[in-house]
Amino acid sequence: MYSKTMTAAIIALGFLATACDSPKTSVTPSGPVATIEEPAGETNLAQEAHQPKLPTEPAPVTAFVGATVFDATGNDPIEDAVIVLSRDRIVAVGPKAEVSVPDDAVVIDVTGKWIVPGLVDAHMHFFQSGGIYARPHVVDLRETRSYEEEVKALREDLPDTLRRYLVSGQTAVVDMGGPFWNFEVREKANGMLLAPRTAVSGPLVSTIAREKLDIGDPPIIKAETPDDARALVRKQLEQKPDLVKVWFIVSKEHSPERGLEQTVGIMRAAADEAHKGGVRVAVHATELVSAREALKAGADILVHSIDDEIIDDELISLMKEKNTILTPTLTVMEGYAEVLGNNPVLCEMDKKYGDPQVVKTWKDLSSVSPEPPEEGAKRQAKNDAKMAVMNENLMKLVEAEITIAAGTDAGNVGTLHGSALHHELEMMVKAGMSTKAVLIAATRNAAKVFAVDPEFGTLEKGKLADLLVLDADPLSDISNLGRISKIVKGGIVLDPNQILPPNPEWVVQKQVDAYNARDLDLFLSFYSKDAVIIRHPSGEVVARGTEKMRDVYMGLFKRAPKLKCRVLSRTTTGNMVVDHELVTGIEGRPYLHAVAIYEVNDGLITNVWFLPRDDD
Repeated sequence: MYSKTMTAAIIALGFLATACDSPKTSVTPSGPVATIEEPAGETNLAQEAHQPKLPTEPAPVTAFVGATVFDATGNDPIEDAVIVLSRDRIVAVGPKAEVSVPDDAVVIDVTGKWIVPGLVDAHMHFFQSGGIYARPHVVDLRETRSYEEEVKALREDLPDTLRRYLVSGQTAVVDMGGPFWNFEVREKANGMLLAPRTAVSGPLVSTIAREKLDIGDPPIIKAETPDDARALVRKQLEQKPDLVKVWFIVSKEHSPERGLEQTVGIMRAAADEAHKGGVRVAVHATELVSAREALKAGADILVHSIDDEIIDDELISLMKEKNTILTPTLTVMEGYAEVLGNNPVLCEMDKKYGDPQVVKTWKDLSSVSPEPPEEGAKRQAKNDAKMAVMNENLMKLVEAEITIAAGTDAGNVGTLHGSALHHELEMMVKAGMSTKAVLIAATRNAAKVFAVDPEFGTLEKGKLADLLVLDADPLSDISNLGRISKIVKGGIVLDPNQILPPNPEWVVQKQVDAYNARDLDLFLSFYSKDAVIIRHPSGEVVARGTEKMRDVYMGLFKRAPKLKCRVLSRTTTGNMVVDHELVTGIEGRPYLHAVAIYEVNDGLITNVWFLPRDDD
């Protein structure tokens, strides 16, 4: 977990980098959940040197001028637009010719940029880390790391997890079920600046058991009878949940001891009790029969795509009749298949803001519990077959104009908090949805899962001022949602680095790319102005400060126009990144091997140590 530092690698002169992050914010367990403390102002002195102090409240009047605005209402984008905020609310949106800028406004020129509503992950889970130890009933590694240790660590990391969502552009999330300590997470998160707005459900009312997850406050509780289901819902209603979640499995494979009618009776009782309390019901239903019966029994929201067969007209008619919302969660199955098959693939935002400590656990599996390659291949083939069904079903629902809301099921093995939503949106586009439809799914529609009448999700007069300023057009390429210039939450304008710097390895690789592209300005942008490059162990200073570095590397690029660096291996520990590189294109020699260590603080390289080479 990286709180206020990031790594940047120097691959100039053919050396490798290591980057390290600053200490994480301390969290002290208290009661049912770790106490989440948000610092007032900056979190450490290192960051104060590079970033202004965090604002504590929005400006009285703010005006964003010159951007193209996608308001997520269904209308076309507004070019050369003005958005006026009064503290935490939007008071005007429209073309510059029609919206006047108040004389007392703080004016922010965003010419050439795009503005979209803040993103919403409509399905995630705080009780899971995304690491390999998160679900012992799926892969049991408790002899290596106990489930108690896993839960303790993820609770301590909650401030970091919340920041990962916000820095990834998610100004709101919906936790679709977890232990009763979920409700305290909601209370704390909704009182913090560096956290998304948070809605939660309590423990899943389930038709199947998950005993290995029960260490005193279970996230999933099996209801044996309809009366059990009612009692479980009533207990949750005391905490005023935003949703009640039912894990509804009716197939004989998963629920052999019950018949269909008995299982449906449990679902019906849970929905009835929740509706009496004025709370909507979200249902995990991945089978066609379970989805159909869940809707008949009172489900309001279906989570996950149906993956066992192609949906039929009856289900579509039921969804239309009941105004059902569906969150497809395409990415979660892929995450399991890749990690359990020892072949994880990270999207750009995973690399930039995904928790690197969680990613490291994925590599534990191959040594702790190795799987024959053929088993991984079978799992991937099964996933591919299900994904084809899920994609076809998603497009049938899109064509039928069913409300689709973006959600990830983040926290499950292989699905990272915060960054995973960007991969989910890319998968929705790959399935056939237009970028416009996907943007609406991740904003307006996902907000409808958060609340029946949400105060955010679109950029309209009277709505909360939750929005993103982007450097590029997300309608032309959905991945441009990751090119975030500013994040605005409740009218407070934040720079991403004020929330959480990018991960060390991401910065290192980006610098490698800039080095190989001969982009000197971009290359130097990863260094602090007073960065020092030192030869170890002699202590010789190669360069001190970015101005001197500019001279050194400009000369290097001129002398060696074919210079290229390939990273052979990389080790990251905290904010230190060590790279072993193969450098080619050097005049007078075919290649050389080089090693460098990089220290990165607050997202900028501050120190680099070049280790001796074989030819030194």
